Amino acid sequence: MTFKIKGAIFKNTAEKLQQRLGDRYDASKKYPEVDGVFGIREEDRMAFASYIMNAAVNDKGEVPLRVNGYNNTSQSSGVKYLGLTIEPDFKTLKAIEEALLAAVPPAAAANCSVVAASQDDLF
Repeated sequence: MTFKIKGAIFKNTAEKLQQRLGDRYDASKKYPEVDGVFGIREEDRMAFASYIMNAAVNDKGEVPLRVNGYNNTSQSSGVKYLGLTIEPDFKTLKAIEEALLAAVPPAAAANCSVVAASQDDLF
């Protein structure tokens, strides 16, 4: 149930905002000083959803996520940005795993057996 979501946060300038927003840009309006995009890889979507759905909320009513950040410079344009990675919180992930294991009745786990593979031609 692990996942890693990566994103990048760039500093906004009036010029960048005008270029991106075009006719919708309003110089009198306040815009965020930084912004960016996070992307969830297809192979991480189910793990992320499972984590969110199975995690117990903390005392603030939130599901904790671990965020790590690194100052980077784009090799193509030389622009500085903050690269961020979002991952499961270790304690929350362990609590989910323990709860899922506890939900499996011991009798059901004891009755599981391995079926031997057959090499016989069925047809």
